[in-house]
Amino acid sequence: MVYSLRLKILLSMVVVILITVGLIAFMSHRAANAEIERAQVREDNRRDHRLSVMVARRYAERRSWFDAQPVVESAGAIYGRRVLLTDREGVVVADTNNTMQGRRLDGRRRDRKVVPVVGPEGQLGALVVSPESPGPPEAPPGPALEPTGPSLNMLLVMSGLLATGVAVGLTFFLSRRVVAPVESLAQAAQRVARRDFTARAPSKSSDEVGELARRFNDMVGELARTEEVRRNMVADLAHELRTPLTNISAYLEGISDGVIEPNSEVWDLMQGETALLTRLIEELQDLALAESGRLQLQVEDCDLGQLTRAAVSAFQQQAQAKEIVLEVLSPQQVSVQGDGQRLNQVIRNLVSNAITHSPQGGRVTVSSEPGDGTGRIVVQDTGPGIPAEDLPHIFERFYRVDKSRSRATGGTGLGLTIARRLVEAHGGEISVESEESQGARFIVDLPRAWTPQA
Repeated sequence: MVYSLRLKILLSMVVVILITVGLIAFMSHRAANAEIERAQVREDNRRDHRLSVMVARRYAERRSWFDAQPVVESAGAIYGRRVLLTDREGVVVADTNNTMQGRRLDGRRRDRKVVPVVGPEGQLGALVVSPESPGPPEAPPGPALEPTGPSLNMLLVMSGLLATGVAVGLTFFLSRRVVAPVESLAQAAQRVARRDFTARAPSKSSDEVGELARRFNDMVGELARTEEVRRNMVADLAHELRTPLTNISAYLEGISDGVIEPNSEVWDLMQGETALLTRLIEELQDLALAESGRLQLQVEDCDLGQLTRAAVSAFQQQAQAKEIVLEVLSPQQVSVQGDGQRLNQVIRNLVSNAITHSPQGGRVTVSSEPGDGTGRIVVQDTGPGIPAEDLPHIFERFYRVDKSRSRATGGTGLGLTIARRLVEAHGGEISVESEESQGARFIVDLPRAWTPQA
C-alpha cells in the first residue's frame, strides 16, 4: 500500500535522520572552521612574535639595519608573502622583492599586516606583510599543495549516508514489529464488520497497541453478548406474542365453526389473553423509553413507607390464595425524591415476583428504611432461591431461572428488567442476594435528593 503505516513510519524516520545529520554536519562544520581560525590566529601571533624578536636581535647586534635583508627574506619564506622592514620613520630598509629600499611606505593601504619590532630602546621599526608573493614579480608562484585525505565536509556526508542506511534498515524491521499488531487488529475489525463476532486481535504485548487490542477484544465480546441477547429477545418476544395470539385465534376460529360456544367463560379467557398482550406491549414500551432515556418522570417528595403499603395492598388476595404471609415493615417515614407512580411499579413488580416464587404457606416481607443519604426498599421471600450461575442474568429481558415455567407462573420475563431500568432512571441501584433453598432478597437504594437528567 502506498500510504501504509509502515511506509509512513519509514519515511518519517528517514526525514528525521536527514534533518538531524544535516544539522549536526552544519554545526560541526561551523565549529571546526571556528576552531581552525582560532588556531590559525594563535599560530600567526606566535610566528609574529618570533620574527619580531629575531629582527630585533639582528638590530641589536649591528646597532643598525645594515645587513637586514637576509632576515627579511627568511621572514618572507616563513610567511609565504612579501615582507618589508621599515625603520622608526617608516622608510623601507629591506624588501624581499628588492624594489622598495629607501622609500617611505604608503600607510594608507589596509591590506598589509604590520608587526611592530620592539627592542630595549622601544619600537625600532615594523615588519610589513603584504598579500603579494615573495620574490621578484616575474617569479611564478609555486604549485599549490593538494589535500591528500578526504575533507571534513566529505567525511560528514559519508557519515550521514552511513547513519541513514543503518537507521533505515533498523526502522524497516522495527516498523514491521510495530505495524503487525495494527494490521492484525484491522483484519479482526473487518471480520467484526461482517458480523463475525468470533474474531479476536492478538494482545501479547504490554504496550499501548496491546492494550488497544485487549480493549477491542472486550468490545467484540460485549458485541457478541449483545447480539446473542438481541436474538434471544426477538425469539422470546415472538414466542410471548405468538402464544396469546394463537389462543385468541383458536377461540375465534372455534366460535366461527360452531365448535366452541361463545359463553362468558370463553369471553373471559379471550379477555385474559388480550390483557396479557396489552401488558406485554406496555412493558416493552416502558422498557424502550427507560433504555433510550426518554422516560418522563414526575419528580416529587415520596414516602417509601406509604408507597410500599399501597403496593402491597394490591397483592393481599393473591397472597391469601397461596396462604402466603405478606408483611410490611415501615417503622419510620423515609422521604425520597422520585416519580411515585414509577416507584410503585417497581415495588409491585418485586412483590409480584416474590409471591410467584414463594411456596404455599411461605412469607414475603417488604420493608423500607433510611440509609446514608438514601432510602432503601427490601423485598424478601422464602422461595427456592436463585442459583449462583443465574444471579448475573436475573435482570435480563425474558430471563427465567426455571426454563420450564409457563407464562401463567413465570410472567412475561420483563418485570425485573423494567424494575432495574426504572430504579436507574431515578439515579438508584437495585441488587439481589440469594442462596438456593434460602429465598431471595431484592434491595433497592434510592437517593433522597436527586435531580433528573435532561
